[in-house]
Amino acid sequence: MSKWRNEPMLPYHVDLCQRVFDRARAARKISAESDANDPVAALVLTLYRHGVHDEDELLKRVLMALDEES
Repeated sequence: MSKWRNEPMLPYHVDLCQRVFDRARAARKISAESDANDPVAALVLTLYRHGVHDEDELLKRVLMALDEES
């Protein structure tokens, strides 16, 4: 993973992260009201900011990390 990038997120970056967040929540059956949403969002953004920009790879890494935390 590359170094943290402190660059502004453009709308298409946010859209990609939102899609990954939504897919991760659906895959792990996390409800919209769950306290688990914040850590999932933080994980998506952290990985993205560290250079994981491919949507499928980002989702794969998020899901792997969620499985490790279980």
